[in-house]
Amino acid sequence: MRIYFEDHGYPKELIVPYFKEKGTGKNILPVQQKKDGWYLVHIGYLFVNSENYTGPVFILPKTFLEYPLGGDKKSLLGLPGIFPEDIIDTDSDKNILNAQGQDCFLPELSLWLFRAMTRYREDCTKEEDDAGLENLEYITPDNCSRDRDFLSTAVRLIDYLSDHRHLFTQINKINNSGRAAVDWHKTLRQDPLVRNGKPYYLDLRIRDKAINIDEELIIIYYSVLRYLKEKFHFRITYGEVPYELKKVSEIQRYLDTGAGKRKMRDIKGKYFRDDLRTLWNLLDAFFTFNTNKDDKAPIKEALVIKKFDRVFERMVDFVIGDKDKLTKLKTQKDGKLIDHIYLDKSLIGNKNSIYFIGDSKYYSDELHPEGVSLYKQFTYARNAILYNIEQYHLKNKKNPNRIRYRDKDTEGYNITPNFFIRPKIEIGNLDFCTPSFGPSGWETKSSKHFEDRLFDRDTLLLREYNINLVFLIAAYGAYEDCWTSSIRKTIREDMIQFLNETYTFFKFEPKDIPIYSENGLIGTLPFTQYFHALIAGKAYKESDDSKEIILAFEKTAKGEGDSSEVRKEIENAVSDPESIKTPIKLK
Repeated sequence: MRIYFEDHGYPKELIVPYFKEKGTGKNILPVQQKKDGWYLVHIGYLFVNSENYTGPVFILPKTFLEYPLGGDKKSLLGLPGIFPEDIIDTDSDKNILNAQGQDCFLPELSLWLFRAMTRYREDCTKEEDDAGLENLEYITPDNCSRDRDFLSTAVRLIDYLSDHRHLFTQINKINNSGRAAVDWHKTLRQDPLVRNGKPYYLDLRIRDKAINIDEELIIIYYSVLRYLKEKFHFRITYGEVPYELKKVSEIQRYLDTGAGKRKMRDIKGKYFRDDLRTLWNLLDAFFTFNTNKDDKAPIKEALVIKKFDRVFERMVDFVIGDKDKLTKLKTQKDGKLIDHIYLDKSLIGNKNSIYFIGDSKYYSDELHPEGVSLYKQFTYARNAILYNIEQYHLKNKKNPNRIRYRDKDTEGYNITPNFFIRPKIEIGNLDFCTPSFGPSGWETKSSKHFEDRLFDRDTLLLREYNINLVFLIAAYGAYEDCWTSSIRKTIREDMIQFLNETYTFFKFEPKDIPIYSENGLIGTLPFTQYFHALIAGKAYKESDDSKEIILAFEKTAKGEGDSSEVRKEIENAVSDPESIKTPIKLK
């Protein structure tokens, strides 16, 4: 197979002829030119029949190319000496990945990308998401079902192995139960060796057992798996096979001459078990819909997309979002669409939940959100706050499921976690199973109307996180959603750590303020009412029934000044004066 990377400049001879249809010279996929070479804007899979090559082609996201330390050319995963021009042909002896024992990595990644994009297409179709399908091009072979092309069939053949291992064990056990049985009729025809009046037959005749129909199908199946493994470097583990398999060259002959199709027709109708009939159908599709070099009308297959950011968005939402539970909030009144939103424990205490709002950014390492992207993300958070206030606080105060954004006593607003998620490739990391999720190191942005007011409605903080794109593609393609809780935990813990590094917090129990007249004590005022102007935007209570107030001050010159002033003013109005002298950490 051949592998290219999105938006990477290649020499003309390495890319242009491979996307020209044999016989017509038409472009199979547009190849564009820029200063540093010829490049592709699509991502995905094609089965091509071009002037120079017939077979599968994968176009991988540009994110997998990074500048190595001290290098001036992008390389695979930032590894020195592994440049995209040198790893196009996975079968080439000159491919450095093959020499390093990493010959399976790019084919395996390509297969997972195909799985992920197939699922993306299925999800968009099911949800009638026309915008998601807008830049997706999907071409299938003529006169066949939409899932019976080369790669889809190969994927299903590979998956069949893991889903039906018990079947092969069962058949092997049954078929070998009489493998070593003695043929006594033939054995007794021989002259025995007699000792002490007892005959001994030294040459036992073993009953030969011909390969049965089940075994014939299984041999073809395992032979095809070996062909896929050796020909395309797909990572397939089938263990020890108790049969003599057909050589890769023989399977190739089956494909090139049509012998495979004829073989499947010969054994058609001999299988009655549903699982064996399924296997026959898959193998028949494999031999029927593969392309041989001499076909006059080659099969065309493609699953490619121009805007991979939409695929990336869906993959991220799969591992962190609340799926369909918050659809109403995702589509906001002003027409804006939130990429990711879910409920999790508040950053202030554990008694209440809050909306976590995220946005996916398919950026390379050197780029970060700015301008409109920042404005939109802050708007998402403000809209979510307003929606909740309208729906739950003003219209239905008794709703037990309301989200507590505003504390009625302090009039402070809870913190709305707001973040970006972007793909990240770690140098040398070929791990499909580790999210490698964490803060990017990007300087946190904020939006505020007033300084040093963390609990103000207009104070919004924005973080950025990286996620391993290799992992993300595999998790989405495998429908693996078991990572949601750990990723959400990382986001919450990082947000809390950031707040502890940026603000100083105090927790105290207030006392009511006595009010005197000339005639003496006339009553008391609640602490929050008496000091309202002083603590506005700086105070918040974890819950309605909490007796304690939390104060927050920025670790800046202004924040330190505010802290000194506020704590001095209220020191006689707190139950324990030490509580406003000793800072706390959010947990």
